[in-house]
Amino acid sequence: MSDPRPAARQASGPHRAARQAPAPRPGDPDGTADPAETVHPAGTAHPGPVRAAVRSRDPISQAGVTAQLGTVGPDEPAGARPVVVAGPDDEPDILVIVADTVDGWLLAQLEALIGRPSPRPVLVVGQLDDTAGLQAIEAGGLSLVRRSESTATLLREVVRAAARGEARLPTDLLSSLLTRVGRAQRQVLAPRGLTILPLSPRQLAVLRMIAAGADIATIARELSYSERSIKNIVHEITTQLGVRNRTQAVAHAIREGLI
Repeated sequence: MSDPRPAARQASGPHRAARQAPAPRPGDPDGTADPAETVHPAGTAHPGPVRAAVRSRDPISQAGVTAQLGTVGPDEPAGARPVVVAGPDDEPDILVIVADTVDGWLLAQLEALIGRPSPRPVLVVGQLDDTAGLQAIEAGGLSLVRRSESTATLLREVVRAAARGEARLPTDLLSSLLTRVGRAQRQVLAPRGLTILPLSPRQLAVLRMIAAGADIATIARELSYSERSIKNIVHEITTQLGVRNRTQAVAHAIREGLI
């Protein structure tokens, strides 16, 4: 199999996803709208398919994930941007890296992508605990899927999200990482009068609920705010953290130890 990685085109930081996400649409302050999956006005070009390549040391795993990428299930979202398997001469948008664990080989694959605008990595990992997840995130792997949970529909959606510059992490892993970082803030820094939290208590409450999977309506109801107020708070968070949308805000907060 030929190496799907393109030559570097321009310098960029190790966290490419947060810097190349599309700008939010006007009137959508939390930046969660997906321009790739909306109806485009007449006469405008619809984005082409997302081209994804697969890399694994295990030929069977590589063949299995490749087959998943090429499978369109009955629950595929209507109007979703197509995902296609990149050919040997294609330049992929996404590189799906398949491994048993977050080990030296996987981290080397991520390191090789640093400074390149594409392809963006999506990791499919067999064993994925807090420590491994944090290692992957620190290396720039912001889109993670457990192999045992990887269905064709889920994998294709994570690939589409990565192409939009959005992070995707398993919910339990995200919650656990937030708990670990929050414990360090409470038990180590706060007693010394120190903080790593540039966000207000209200902003942190909203961000933690987003990390737990709550939508805007649920957050507004739980915190006794209007939905418009919650959207404004989300906009404040994304602006303050310098990210494009709420998913990236959560990933950034974990990576930088903010929550």
